[in-house]
Amino acid sequence: MKLKRIIILILFICVAEQSYSQTSLTLEEALDLSLSVNPSLLAAQAKTKAAKASVSQATGYFLPQLSLNAGYTKYQEPSTITPIHEIGVFPALDNDIYNANFNLTLPIFDGGRRTSNRNIAKASEKENKAYKRLAEQSLMKQIAELFLFARQVDDQSDLIYKRLDLLNLRYQDLLALESEGRVPPGDVALVASTLASAQADSIAVYISKNQIDLRLGLLVGKFKPITPILPSVNDSSTDRVDTHYDSDIIDTNIIGPILEAAIARNQKSLAVSSIAKKSFWPEASLFGSYVYRSGAEWDPIGEWAAGIKLSIPIFQGGTRINKIRETKSLAFASSQAVLSAELEQKTNLQIALEDYRSNQTRFNLLTQAENEKIKSVAAQEELYKAGRIPLRDLHIQELELLQLQVDKNKLLFSARSALLRYVFITGTLSKEKAIKITGGLQ
Repeated sequence: MKLKRIIILILFICVAEQSYSQTSLTLEEALDLSLSVNPSLLAAQAKTKAAKASVSQATGYFLPQLSLNAGYTKYQEPSTITPIHEIGVFPALDNDIYNANFNLTLPIFDGGRRTSNRNIAKASEKENKAYKRLAEQSLMKQIAELFLFARQVDDQSDLIYKRLDLLNLRYQDLLALESEGRVPPGDVALVASTLASAQADSIAVYISKNQIDLRLGLLVGKFKPITPILPSVNDSSTDRVDTHYDSDIIDTNIIGPILEAAIARNQKSLAVSSIAKKSFWPEASLFGSYVYRSGAEWDPIGEWAAGIKLSIPIFQGGTRINKIRETKSLAFASSQAVLSAELEQKTNLQIALEDYRSNQTRFNLLTQAENEKIKSVAAQEELYKAGRIPLRDLHIQELELLQLQVDKNKLLFSARSALLRYVFITGTLSKEKAIKITGGLQ
């Protein structure tokens, strides 16, 4: 049995070490891992639990309050064990007095302050839930954007490396021809310059890839680079925005996480303002107690007491009036913040929609331009081989083609990023949608 436990422990350590040493993740793996270990999200979840406990705490003040107190007192001179209730009849005296009492308090009326306190707690819970939702949405958006950017960099690096291979071959050929005096030195210098520029671009691509790995490691809670595992390209998968959005008119019923948080803050401000107005109301409660007292001989005698307590605030130096003014102003400010959040949400949704459609249209046009440019470069290469145009003209055409391909690549990912941003603003981003948007790349 002991050997079996040791084997299980070794296997557990090996699995844990393998998990810790993992240096690459798919988008689905990254999303699952980040949603379970990201510190910011865990903090938001903890705050939500604390806010929920605050609601239960505020509700508890509506219930009777029961307490038990006990004590022991040693007097220098003997004292009465029980109170005097009859003239001429004195209770027993003792230096050692033991006492215990049960106290019951039942709130009757407080002008609605307890209700307002519970409303404040409920609004805080809604606010924290909104921030938790915002943290989840933001985390998924950041990871999806990283995978989008990783795909963009990967595609651009393919273009640059293909260009480098072509330039290297051409440069070696030109060096051989120059040694034979068959090409001018200017052509060799032109290719060398273009080659150095392409090498500089390749270094920038390497830096970008390294930064992506570091950023992904941060989001999944690991202090080390994590390389995104990119899905295979699927040209047939075209995730149009129309599958998420049907009209040019933004639906005003959409409540994204930012707007949801603003609404919850406004509800909280209104509840705080309400409790300030109720501070002028009196407070009444019933109370009851049962007291036991005994001397050193331990012969406890008990008696009960009950009554009603009324507290009426009269003057507090104007603090309540100023508190009402303060909370009223804060409630107005929070209501304006809601209007601002609504306007910002609607505007950002419209901008994201227009960005998507614009980038998608421009991408389609640049695809047509790229196809025509490829034909043009092929024709120019034939003319160069035939000695009818200089190398400089061919280079210009090739560089224009490369730039066209890079620009087209950026537009594709800008369109996908705009779609991702649109879904994030609506607050409907999920793991499935993130995978669909980033995986259906052409």
